[in-house]
Amino acid sequence: MKLRLLNIILFLNIIYLQNASGQIKSERIRIEEIDRKNIIKINLLSPFMGTISLQHERILTKETSVQNGLYYFSGLVFNQQFSINGICYTSEYRYYLKDEAPKGIYLQPYFRVARFWNSDNKFLSKSSNFYGGAIGLVIGKQWIFYDKFCLDIYAGPLYTKIFFDDKKLNTRNLPPMFDGYWLRAGLTVGYYL
Repeated sequence: MKLRLLNIILFLNIIYLQNASGQIKSERIRIEEIDRKNIIKINLLSPFMGTISLQHERILTKETSVQNGLYYFSGLVFNQQFSINGICYTSEYRYYLKDEAPKGIYLQPYFRVARFWNSDNKFLSKSSNFYGGAIGLVIGKQWIFYDKFCLDIYAGPLYTKIFFDDKKLNTRNLPPMFDGYWLRAGLTVGYYL
């Protein structure tokens, strides 16, 4: 009788420990999911526009995230070399329409600030720097594969305005995307941290 009671207690303890272990694992998975809020990305289309573009997305809630991007502009646009270089910062806010962030269809308003400089003095004076600002809205879709990798595709309009240090200069020698309306598109790949 004592042996039977001991076996029942041992059996119940094993079941309890297995159940507790399962709860601990599920809690650990939930904590890991909460802690994974960052995606580092690179834009595969940006080299066609003469840029190297890196982005960081940070998930805020189930429906929203913010994304910050940096890019370097080399002056080469569709195999045409312009004698300017630049750096740019873009700040973006994402609202996921259907699925939970960071996957699904989203709307993303953004603004951009940039600084450019003359790289060989062919069409601008030596002291000429110019600055730009842009606003826009893109719609896109992002996929997460194997809980680690991301593919993001987006497109939408933007409006850009350029300001020169030298007020006598104008935008006629610049690529068309520097001043006025343009299309922004991207295809990024990234790693979900």
